[in-house]
Amino acid sequence: MQRFLALVLALSPVAALAQTAPESPPVAETSAATPPTETAPPTTEPGAAAAATAAPPEPQGQAAGTSAPAAAEQQRFEQFRRDLVSLLALRADPDLLVAAAELAYPDSQDKSRTVALKSPSLIKRAQRFGPDTALVWWVSTFLECGTKAPPCLGEAADRLQQVAGDNAASWLPTLHATKDPEQQRVLLANMAQAKRFDDFWTAGVLAVYRALQTLPVPAEVLGHGLNPTAARVNLATSVGGAFLPNYARLGELCRPQGSPDEALVGDCLAVAHLLENGGSFRSQSIGFGIEDSLLPAGTARDVLRARQRASLWQRQQFLELSARFPRDEALAQAYVDLLQQNGDELTTVTALLRSRQIATDAPADWQPPRANPTARPDDPLATPPAH
Repeated sequence: MQRFLALVLALSPVAALAQTAPESPPVAETSAATPPTETAPPTTEPGAAAAATAAPPEPQGQAAGTSAPAAAEQQRFEQFRRDLVSLLALRADPDLLVAAAELAYPDSQDKSRTVALKSPSLIKRAQRFGPDTALVWWVSTFLECGTKAPPCLGEAADRLQQVAGDNAASWLPTLHATKDPEQQRVLLANMAQAKRFDDFWTAGVLAVYRALQTLPVPAEVLGHGLNPTAARVNLATSVGGAFLPNYARLGELCRPQGSPDEALVGDCLAVAHLLENGGSFRSQSIGFGIEDSLLPAGTARDVLRARQRASLWQRQQFLELSARFPRDEALAQAYVDLLQQNGDELTTVTALLRSRQIATDAPADWQPPRANPTARPDDPLATPPAH
């Protein structure tokens, strides 16, 4: 199975988009620049999704020292990906076209692939068939620009705000790209007035998972001890879950500085609460970090830290449960079914744990594993390392 995970990473350099933060287009960073107490949360996706926290290199043929069987296997897997993109490019389903655009990203410099089978063309086709589909415009803010100048971001970001203005995440691409402090403040206020937060992690994962059902999983992949469902979950979370928002600007705006601005603090806390109650474990952790930095000592902070502790427990239990996906296809399928039913990672994990009679609240004597052995004993955000 280890070789399969390496193949997933080698053929999914799109995950690198989630690890860098250039000025344009805005992409997600490795660790969020949130208040000082925030630490990078552990990856909660099983298998290859966790390994995708390290930006993989673009595939460049057989690496030195790679065995002939391994090289042949990688070529077979890459052919599978390209065949899949070619089939998906013919579809009129916006989600499947988004998945095709993501899967085609490794071919961006490949002159042997036609323009119609590369990410910019595929995402444009997705926009044509899904003009009101939020996921289309979300992924467009990552893929549409290519080598163009920064203004191309505005087209996708503006459309995203039009079709999903009630989602606070829709304002993050513009917030990250905007350097004007007054405009940043306006955007933060818009986020605070939103009704919900969805970082599109689940929608992206499900889109790629559906796309992967178009073709049978290669026998070479299944030969590594994975069942078809687990293999698709691994690749879907690695690719579809790579398009994560950049929270750096939000962290800068909400970091306590000097005398408190009550209006600013109010907006930051409102946004933090949205992040804590929607989206993924990653966005929840960002929200916890922001709120923890702004709350004074007292009952409210104690309640917050109890919620943080419960979240860390649930993450750890899910990581242990997801390790069974490769050998338990019914469990892997149950996870996918719950993702489709619930629409966000937080609710899905809670439902999955309860379906397996696993407590969602930590035992009184449980302590979260610590990623940093030198971290303060009282640091509530110390988290286990990514698996």
